[in-house]
Amino acid sequence: MAGKATNGGEHAREEPPLAAAREGELTKAAWAAHGRAHAPYSAFSVGAALDTEEGVIVRGCNVENVSLGLGVCAERAALFSCLSRGLTPGSWIVIVTDTSEPTPPCGACRQALRELAPRTAVLSLSAAGTRRRWLPGEMLPGAAEPPLPREWEPRDILARKRDGLDLTRVEIERLVAGLLSGEVEEHQMSAFMMAVFLRGMSRREIVDLTRAMASSGRRLELSDIPGPKIDKHSTGGVGDKVSLPLVPLALAAGLKVPMISGRGLGHTGGTLDKLESIPGYRSALSAAQLRERIADPGAFVAGQTAELVPADRIMYALRDVSATIASVPLIVSSILSKKLSAGLDALVLDVKFGRGAFMPDRESALSLARALVETAGELGLPAVALLTRMDEPIGFTVGNALEMRESLEFLGRGPRATDLEELCLALGGLMLAAAGRASSIASGADRLRPLLASGAALPQARRWIEAQGGDANVVDDPGLLRVSAHTRVVSAPAAGFVSRIDALSAGRLCARLGGGRRRRGEEIDSAVGIRFHAKRGDRVAVGEPLFTLHLPAGASLEARFPEERELVTVAPEAPPNENRIAALVTPDGTHEDPWNVELRRPGGWAR
Repeated sequence: MAGKATNGGEHAREEPPLAAAREGELTKAAWAAHGRAHAPYSAFSVGAALDTEEGVIVRGCNVENVSLGLGVCAERAALFSCLSRGLTPGSWIVIVTDTSEPTPPCGACRQALRELAPRTAVLSLSAAGTRRRWLPGEMLPGAAEPPLPREWEPRDILARKRDGLDLTRVEIERLVAGLLSGEVEEHQMSAFMMAVFLRGMSRREIVDLTRAMASSGRRLELSDIPGPKIDKHSTGGVGDKVSLPLVPLALAAGLKVPMISGRGLGHTGGTLDKLESIPGYRSALSAAQLRERIADPGAFVAGQTAELVPADRIMYALRDVSATIASVPLIVSSILSKKLSAGLDALVLDVKFGRGAFMPDRESALSLARALVETAGELGLPAVALLTRMDEPIGFTVGNALEMRESLEFLGRGPRATDLEELCLALGGLMLAAAGRASSIASGADRLRPLLASGAALPQARRWIEAQGGDANVVDDPGLLRVSAHTRVVSAPAAGFVSRIDALSAGRLCARLGGGRRRRGEEIDSAVGIRFHAKRGDRVAVGEPLFTLHLPAGASLEARFPEERELVTVAPEAPPNENRIAALVTPDGTHEDPWNVELRRPGGWAR
């Protein structure tokens, strides 16, 4: 099961997700109800279909009379019918109207939903095929949340999950809300996450946890800003600097990129840590500032704030120090809660597997990718995922300032690592397909190649970095980024071919040098890291440099680190070729030829 923790543990009963087929059933039922609407005075017909916990779809339509104030909206008609039949409102209510734009619920419907169906989200569809969603916490954002019952005990909920039982939606919401209110202490949340790591979660629990985390703060409203808002997210790797050149490349291609990102976890680097090696770069922005930057220059890469997903901001840091990083439910809820808050039209995921990833093999990565795509779809966010190998670091560098330098050189006339270029083109091509501007990854990549070759992304990089307070001069002169000059070169002990560069050893070595965190809130040294002079498959002569260590100031040049022994392997024979991009996961299934899968749909891939 996709919701299962990677190291085992039995699930309790697992409920099916709201996949594309279920959304289709709800939409069909809503249009059927639309045909029964009685709207002789407004001539504005509305149909609604409410999913229930029991699996029954309840329809509703608007009914008017000459006293317009006594009419009933479709949403309330469906909700009242559900309750009168003794059913429990489910995760979604779908509304359909004969309009060019989605119709929002009225104030009365919002109040009714908040009081009688507080965990039901709204998906509004227009006749033109456009869509808009409202999460439960967004119905009446100014209203005070009802107080939690005094008699509840966090440890009782922890014990239930420790014993492998499914938690209810209310229990999950209490834990998340309690973390922010202080009723749940951080060590209790760490214990809960360890129980999830060991026992797993059902798909329904994952959806409930993701929704609760997303609803812990406000959501960016970007629908009035023109242009497709498409984000790319990686599950984490070593030397994974893809987002850094991809954001300006996507801007050059006409996309908007709202990216709520994170810091380093375990042996993997964090995008925000790399960007903050730029003097002045600010990753902490208010919701209003984030919205301004989507309007102009069209992108932001920022962290969680007290306004946006504050629950994940705490839980993300606790995962790093409590050894609970590689848990499918916690990964899914962390990633998607951030993305749901960012006002996206669609999400492109890079799910990594191998030595340097949290998912050790393709099977576990595929389970994670499916969980991400299906959970996102159930919560109203179209998503697609690439499975990519992470046995070797991406590009030539590992370390925050080193990777930032390489990324800027990549956009200009500097050397371009083949693997970094392949991933940028594939993920960027998929972003264009998600926006309806390409029919496949291959056709999207064909649009990006001339933009990369011409340097069209460089001015976009300047505008983006400057808009977030950074020194834009680093774009033209990446050497302005501070990198440690205290170095030691490691050379090939024999002639042959580089048969392996171990990503896990590289990540751990960089962290040992000071480039990663071992405890929450620890400062990192952006100047340290590793520069590789040869990649897997390259021929090297005896004594030729393999890699350079950029050491912290004052470190002994004679000291040797245990990770060095496993870092680079030289063999007499060249290693076999491997495809870094292994598969594509969409709501329709898994595709083994990701480059040529037809992705265009009416209105764009983002449904």
